[in-house]
Amino acid sequence: MTASPISPGPVAESLITPSDDEHPPVGKSFIFAFAFAYAGFWIACLTPGTVSLALKVQALVGSKDAASTLSAIVGVGVLLPLLLMPVVGRLSDRTTARMGMRRPYLLAGAVGVVALGAVMGLAPNVPVLLAAFALYSVAANLIGTPLLAVIADRVPVHQRGLVSGLVGLTLPLAVIGGTFIVQAVATDTLLMFLLPPLIAAVSVLVFIALVKDRRLSKDAPRPKLSMREIAGTFWVNPARHPDFAWVWLGRLLFVIGYGFLTTYQAFFLLNHLGSSQNEVPRQIFIASLVLSITTILTSVTGGKLSDRLGRRKAFVLASAAIYGIALIIASLVTGFNGYLVAMAVAGIGYGAFLAVDLALVTDVLPDPANAGKDMAVFNMSSTLANALAPAAAPFILLLGGGSYSTLFAAAGAVAILGGLAILPVRRVR
Repeated sequence: MTASPISPGPVAESLITPSDDEHPPVGKSFIFAFAFAYAGFWIACLTPGTVSLALKVQALVGSKDAASTLSAIVGVGVLLPLLLMPVVGRLSDRTTARMGMRRPYLLAGAVGVVALGAVMGLAPNVPVLLAAFALYSVAANLIGTPLLAVIADRVPVHQRGLVSGLVGLTLPLAVIGGTFIVQAVATDTLLMFLLPPLIAAVSVLVFIALVKDRRLSKDAPRPKLSMREIAGTFWVNPARHPDFAWVWLGRLLFVIGYGFLTTYQAFFLLNHLGSSQNEVPRQIFIASLVLSITTILTSVTGGKLSDRLGRRKAFVLASAAIYGIALIIASLVTGFNGYLVAMAVAGIGYGAFLAVDLALVTDVLPDPANAGKDMAVFNMSSTLANALAPAAAPFILLLGGGSYSTLFAAAGAVAILGGLAILPVRRVR
């Protein structure tokens, strides 16, 4: 897995925040700011991969080489955040900036996504697009990784299902917003890439204005950050922290299944359902809207119910199964209406999974005093999955004779395995 935990020691004792058991309940301003910021992160993070990149690649290389080129861009593009985010998370746990531990990284991410979004929109060739997307992914994760750490920093255990449910709620809203923006400005490539990160930047500024950051005293003795310690960031001993390892693996598998859908949805519509290129942005928006409606219905509800019952595993397992079955149904349909039905079912599972899985991993963190590092490690599972999905997809397509139906069926099976992976977890019911 990733990241060896560090004992709290004098660093943890100097934090100017309560211990985990003493976190006061979060209020409406926190909930609004967190939800808005995470929605902005999702819009910036997902919109290029959902629609914009596929259309840009198609315009640059043509339909024959589009799938393989997109796989290379997405696969290579996630390697930088995969390597950098745990280190950034660990650095944020040690940051003594006056503005706080997380805010400097949030601001850097906001500036980065706007600048690099413009570069992607103007990219004249595939190498420039690939390099810009790789750096853009880093910038987007500079927003997402600190936000995940804020859950452990500020949210008491009995509210984590609720706040994690907000993540599940904001994602479909972000997908709707992002795809709506893209289909509304589909004739202007620059705006397709620039408007989503601009929204993310605004959401970050609102979050910084409304939410007090965790701070580390400058006088606290801090061990020197050595190369050995940085290397240890990428490893968690499964024997010492098996629950964290199993949840990490479950998220990895589930996101691989989700990555097949989001990355290749445009090609599924074009090649399997026979949609025209002009129809695809509108169809993806409609499908995203349908999926999002059912995701919203189950995200916050699932999170709050898991808080009330004190159970996480059953929700994660059931939601992964529902989502996986929905993708298998999608692989069998022959028309767009049938595809919409499958997306509606997928949203039921997807919303509940997002709501509870994040609460589950927050409950089993190896070291809450180093939440930034550990949540960055957990986020590596999603980043790695986003690299593995496009790397595996061409082989699945080859074995399936170029069938995107086969690819979607494989996505469903992998998502179901993601749910089964959390069965060995013992610290949380």
